[in-house]
Amino acid sequence: MAQLPVIDFAWARDPKGYRLVDSELSTRIVRNGPNRSDIPCRPLSGEEFRIFARTAYTSNGALEFVQSFGPLTWSGADATQGDLVALITMNADAMRQLLNSAAQGREPDARGGIPRIITLRVTMVWDPTTKSLRWSFSPDTLLDALWVQFGQAVTRGAQIRSCQHCGTWFEAGIGTGRRADAKFCTDEHRIAFNSLKRSKGK
Repeated sequence: MAQLPVIDFAWARDPKGYRLVDSELSTRIVRNGPNRSDIPCRPLSGEEFRIFARTAYTSNGALEFVQSFGPLTWSGADATQGDLVALITMNADAMRQLLNSAAQGREPDARGGIPRIITLRVTMVWDPTTKSLRWSFSPDTLLDALWVQFGQAVTRGAQIRSCQHCGTWFEAGIGTGRRADAKFCTDEHRIAFNSLKRSKGK
């Protein structure tokens, strides 16, 4: 099976955190500290797009996401500007709808789709593990990186499922470690679901 491209992405967040700021025209998420006081974020794990889709479709959810993972755009990294909440929530909601469509095995709404252009640089890198060349994607912003993660998840041949116990989206089938007909994101949730079902039947 072909390997997924590496997502080569470096980002940072304000150690002093972020806040919601309302104006007549918009609501923004603005950093509390000055520019150039950032600390590097942890490398992307591959799960951030699911967290984004699950939480950032509301103003408070968007703020919570930025507190944990940093600003979504270059404007968000600038203390004089900030991330537009409407942009964040629109993208999170679109991703959420697409994941729900995929989990239900139905075509997305015609009004859905990726609502923005993804900006990234594409290069080839040497992978010492496989001793071969691989594609490397370098997204321009965290928002771009989240859409690249999403694209990899939904186009690599695996099935997107919604866990019957917790509702979390997960991948099943080819290359995922979960059977194609899996109904739960983990074995623990399968056991918990069946245990709860038995206790309700008593």
